[in-house]
Amino acid sequence: MINNTAQPTIKEDEVKKIDFFHDFIVFLKYLEKQPIQKTLKGNISLSDIEKLGEIFRQRKAWDEHKEFGWKITSERNIEVLTQIKILAQVMRLTYDRKNKLLLSKSGKDFLYKLTFEEQLTAIVLTFWQKVNWDYFSAGREILGMSVTEILQENQLTIWEMLLNKGSGWSDYSVFCENIKKQLDLSPFYEDADDYQWSLFMDIEYGLIYRNLARFGCIETEEKLVNGLEQISRFRPTEVGRYLFKRSLDQDLQSFFAYLMKENRIIGNG
Repeated sequence: MINNTAQPTIKEDEVKKIDFFHDFIVFLKYLEKQPIQKTLKGNISLSDIEKLGEIFRQRKAWDEHKEFGWKITSERNIEVLTQIKILAQVMRLTYDRKNKLLLSKSGKDFLYKLTFEEQLTAIVLTFWQKVNWDYFSAGREILGMSVTEILQENQLTIWEMLLNKGSGWSDYSVFCENIKKQLDLSPFYEDADDYQWSLFMDIEYGLIYRNLARFGCIETEEKLVNGLEQISRFRPTEVGRYLFKRSLDQDLQSFFAYLMKENRIIGNG
């Protein structure tokens, strides 16, 4: 197992700037005060969705519904909330009882025994290694295999590519073409009317917006293309370089084994 003390570190202030991290912690602390009522389909109740919207930083979905006069009818309307709920469940920080979602003993350990750095590492490595990316960003498919699944299976190759760039900016179109070539994605786009646009969208959502950018691993710059915003370039952040290296050096099982050995969390299964 990798010696945890030998790993690089990140500043607490950098972690606290990440909106997803803030909202994940807020979600657990909300559960600490009261259980969340679940619907018959297992979703978070509308009343709890409304309350969480008042304390989350990532308010885009709530604000868009309000701006356009749409009603929030399900948790699935708030994609980032579903992502947080699923992540917490996979990490066994929450549990179900009598149609309610509650904070577990591991959840309390996570909140009060881990550093910000360890909390973020656990969140991101769990998503990268144990959560199906395709559930949140389904890409083009061939025989049941999607582009997003291939990105996830080859994530270590991608982290190495990004680490090799250091802190410099990368042209997004060049990066996408390199990914296509490196992972042999050409067959997925043979019948696409605009293969480049389709490729860009699959990577933009499957890898960038609902993954790396959300976790504070990269910063992006956008430009208008045919009236739509599209990523023009991006670069890894200090947090991203730290997490890419952690993922390459230490798998999730070893990381949680270290935390259990230190008696700071009872394990995430």
